Amino acid sequence: MDGNWENFISLNSHEESTFETLPAAATHYEADQWKRTWEKLDFQDAVERDVFPLPRTADREGYYGENHFSYWASGLSDTKDLLDAAQLHDVEIESYLDFGCASGRLIRHFGVQHPDVQTYGCDINRLHVEWCNRFLPSSIKVFQNHSIPTLPLPDNTLSLVSAYSVFTHIEAFETSWLMELRRVLKPGGIAWITVHTDATLKAMDEKWPLYRAVQRHPKRSELLSPSNEFVGDRLVLRYKTDTSYSSNVFYRKEYLERNWSRFFDILDFRHRFPRFQDLIILQKSK
Repeated sequence: MDGNWENFISLNSHEESTFETLPAAATHYEADQWKRTWEKLDFQDAVERDVFPLPRTADREGYYGENHFSYWASGLSDTKDLLDAAQLHDVEIESYLDFGCASGRLIRHFGVQHPDVQTYGCDINRLHVEWCNRFLPSSIKVFQNHSIPTLPLPDNTLSLVSAYSVFTHIEAFETSWLMELRRVLKPGGIAWITVHTDATLKAMDEKWPLYRAVQRHPKRSELLSPSNEFVGDRLVLRYKTDTSYSSNVFYRKEYLERNWSRFFDILDFRHRFPRFQDLIILQKSK
């Protein structure tokens, strides 16, 4: 292991980076090729308030390429969806965790636009954690987690948890992670979790970010039919054998409804919301 056992349950635990940053979001609007996508998003006041730098494309796992304003605006849009869901289900957001926050695409908006919310972020990648703690508002608390289900937060701490593109990679300890999220949520708190399902797998085409990885997986012919059907409740496509966060996981919707309802009340299930993954909204019983 060369003394790097931590990287078997986390990422980049021993890496140091001299980060370079991009200017604040407002400076990137005119050059963004997808700027018209956000015409219905009321972003003017928000973009003026957010004077914090943006991560380079390489420091945000390539999200949105060189369309830096779209990266920022997608976080604002998703933040509004989270708050709308909380309002719909009569949940007052006092505290929030973005589980798998990367370089802060969502938590930056809570820190800037909703400073009254106690905001946390965590990620398996130490470099993302360092970026957030160095460049985002100091009121945001970001910590590194690992693939063993535990979070350093007290019981009944959070009103809201989001997990974007996290359970799409959790092949082990899935139910333990559900229990851990249940533990840190307050009674009545909600969890917003995106997943890949058998439906998203069938809908996938060459325009999807995941399409090439699925089609080129070495065991694709063993695990998938030509029409992307799989046997069983879950499909796990593993790409490495020695690190965490190295697989793509697809669930049958019926499996989620049957098993995840043992841990939470299922409030809603939305297909491809808002983009490529399905969404399940869960609530801890009051």
